[in-house]
Amino acid sequence: MRQPYNYNHQVHQSQRSAFAALFLVLLPIFFPNLFAPLGRASPSLFSEWNAPKPRHLSLLEVALHWKTPIKQLFDLWSPLPNQGWKPCIDSADTPSLPERSQGYIQVFLDGGLNQQRMGICDAVAVAKILNATLVIPHLEVNPVWQDSSSFTDIFDVDHFINVLRDEVSIVKELPTEYSWSSREYYATGIRATRIKTAPVHASADWYLENVLPVMQSYGIAAISPFSHRLAFDKLPVEIQHLRCKVNFEALAFVPRIRLIGETLVNRLRDPSGKLQASGTAVLRERTDDTEKERAGKFVVLHLRFDKTLCRTWLLIQLAILVEAKLRNWP
Repeated sequence: MRQPYNYNHQVHQSQRSAFAALFLVLLPIFFPNLFAPLGRASPSLFSEWNAPKPRHLSLLEVALHWKTPIKQLFDLWSPLPNQGWKPCIDSADTPSLPERSQGYIQVFLDGGLNQQRMGICDAVAVAKILNATLVIPHLEVNPVWQDSSSFTDIFDVDHFINVLRDEVSIVKELPTEYSWSSREYYATGIRATRIKTAPVHASADWYLENVLPVMQSYGIAAISPFSHRLAFDKLPVEIQHLRCKVNFEALAFVPRIRLIGETLVNRLRDPSGKLQASGTAVLRERTDDTEKERAGKFVVLHLRFDKTLCRTWLLIQLAILVEAKLRNWP
């Protein structure tokens, strides 16, 4: 009695399988949009992606047909007229280095490279204000870029010290009796030699009243954090001149970075130039005088996109990020 039942069951199961296969074959014919590739504008039920629609077509068409007059092109690349600006490092005052230093100043710089560059300029200025010996600044690892490069990896230390030798006393590292003053030392507890309450854009008087006594008592003072911790206004003119001297003359990249920069500029000026690999595997641009005369002009556009520009809808994480920024940047 079970054999007919099993036979009929197998027949019905085969029929259902055949109808299912036929349905899958005919489905794309009657409903093509369901299986449309992602590159088309029509949405798919299997994807949330929608093809972008063209925007601002009228502006694009105008830009494509716009022709800049020759005179306007010439004026665009001509030097800017003199507006009375002059180099601030050309000071008439002769720099003087005090005979005796009040102690050592350490700074720990966070942020990106540009913020650290500004911090270096401020550190030299603070050392001048306090008549202190500056230790080569420590560059913290940036949490975004994860760059562990030190001052000596980026900047020419010998050039830095030599340019400022008549302005501020600078040492590459602390003497043995102060070798305990390190980043690890200040990260493990509250230390009397650490200044962590420096306000943003602090005045010169603030450093004389709060940092100088610590340095005179212990022989050293470490300031951390030190981003934007010196004011721009109401400072002596010679301090502002010193800032400019650090920024535009004392801070120079190491030869390896300068070589890469020169190579990039030469390649932008003459894309057809011949390249030759040097012994350090860095591409050098070899152009003679005639090629340099024909070198074209170029424009460099720095597009910076921060993580906060992306709309992630992670409201909790965004609130934590905003709170951290407000806490670290009062």
